[in-house]
Amino acid sequence: MPLLIQLRRGAAALWTSVNPTLAAGEQAFETDTGKMKIGDGTTAWTSLNYTDVGVAGATGVTGVTGVTGPTGISGVTGVTGVTGVTGVTGPTGISGVTGVTGITGVTGVTGVTGPTGISGVTGITGITGVTGVTGVTGVTGVTGVTGVTGPEPSVGKIVAIAAVFG
Repeated sequence: MPLLIQLRRGAAALWTSVNPTLAAGEQAFETDTGKMKIGDGTTAWTSLNYTDVGVAGATGVTGVTGVTGPTGISGVTGVTGVTGVTGVTGPTGISGVTGVTGITGVTGVTGVTGPTGISGVTGITGITGVTGVTGVTGVTGVTGVTGVTGPEPSVGKIVAIAAVFG
């Protein structure tokens, strides 16, 4: 009795949508592309590389592009989703050039002078300084003219003075 071996097979779109993880050494074949992948036991289908299965034939002639069909009817707009979290603020950009300084405005009216504050306490009087050196005595001036001699005192007056002091 002959032995029949069959590989897992299916269209490329089916393999991609199911995205199975093939067992180590398990082979799978895409029926519409003619490509094959071999599993390693851990990697999912879409991450596996294709295996060279032999010499590829020449690429056929590209067919004529068909006419574009009419645009379909637009569907109903869905409900707007919840707003996502605000992202991190980016770095501050370079500062621009400083503009020209404007004209100085008119000076306002001077306000009323406020009341004078309370005077502070008078401080302690300081120590009297050392007396300076006495200066040089000046030159004696010229003696003035002698005045007229007065009348001779009377004898009685002298006696009276003597009695007071005597």
